[in-house]
Amino acid sequence: MSEVYKHRVGLQSKLRAMEHYVSKGYYVFDETNQGPIDFVAVNMNGDVKFVECKTISRRKDSTKIHRILSDRQRKLNENLLTSKAPQVKVTYVDLDTGEVA
Repeated sequence: MSEVYKHRVGLQSKLRAMEHYVSKGYYVFDETNQGPIDFVAVNMNGDVKFVECKTISRRKDSTKIHRILSDRQRKLNENLLTSKAPQVKVTYVDLDTGEVA
């Protein structure tokens, strides 16, 4: 799989996830280049989400391949727990159906 393909698919998933949060009334902030999260979503009720996007991949038998948080993301979550800040959450995007979960 080429780097260009991976980049394209990752960007498509990120944009679809951002669109999803905007449609739910969130403001989306995308200035987290090369950081442990893809973007931050905040709504007017003060709900803050640190979002990591993952494109849904499937095995040959059609079962989903689940992704886990990276070491940096887990460490960030450990530090955020003590401050009661929101945790980094994985948002899955299915590019075939457009579904965001």
